[in-house]
Amino acid sequence: MSLNDVRDLLWLATASYGASFILGMIKTRHPFSALFRESPFILILAGFFLQTRALYFRGLEVHGCPLGNGLERTQFILWSLIVAFLILRLVWKLNLLGTFCAGVSLILGTLSLGLKNWDRPYWTADGYTRLFKDPWIELHASIAIFSYGLFCLLAVVSIMYLSQRQALLSRRPGFLGPYLPPIQDLETAAFRLLAVGVSFLTLSMVVGAMHWTRHPEFVSGAKLTVTLSLWIGYFVLLIMRISNRLYGSRFAKWTIALFVVALLSLSLVSSKTKSQVFHAVNSSPIVYSSR
Repeated sequence: MSLNDVRDLLWLATASYGASFILGMIKTRHPFSALFRESPFILILAGFFLQTRALYFRGLEVHGCPLGNGLERTQFILWSLIVAFLILRLVWKLNLLGTFCAGVSLILGTLSLGLKNWDRPYWTADGYTRLFKDPWIELHASIAIFSYGLFCLLAVVSIMYLSQRQALLSRRPGFLGPYLPPIQDLETAAFRLLAVGVSFLTLSMVVGAMHWTRHPEFVSGAKLTVTLSLWIGYFVLLIMRISNRLYGSRFAKWTIALFVVALLSLSLVSSKTKSQVFHAVNSSPIVYSSR
């Protein structure tokens, strides 16, 4: 293991998130002493530091924000998830939110690192100079992926909401019921996360449009369709929630479903030949990997 190797750092970060998840679950049944009470949160901070260091080193390698393949995009989403959690923790102290976020980071982090073809070294291609030639597209892509991190946290909160709702309906607290936040707090957090996530995604679309209007030939129909469909989906969801036409468990299920679609969309149009890589990574609405 090396603290200067990107993949080693990401594995260490994933292990730290995993340890936080395990300790967080144990803590629900066996209260820790004052000395170790914050250990799950400290492990999340350690994982976040390691993940940030890894993404920084990868950014130096690719000469830009690391969003050029499946591993980089997934890790950036997870990094955004933890950033959003750390901010939200200052506003609401939602029990078990950190544990759920650590669990998601463990699962998706292990998946992204375990699939070697997700980390294709596109930066070693002949003639490669930098990932983004246009700073506006780099800004657009980074904001878009950050919004995905917010939607990931929204999905986590929705899972917690459904778990708490099931416990209340069945009148059986189950394993986690007594330790989950009040259902009203979860519903409020979900609505605000959706509003902030849609705001960031909309900003990303506006920034991207500034480039597309000048170079429409660089935007494939598939990429444009996927990006617009996701934005419309989340925007409609927000409008329906504001108008109280969609709420409760149906709202929670839709936020989870939309995030799954968002994750799958990252790989739907990622197949590119080496001769296409430079156009693809510099003109994509959300940067896709080269093949």
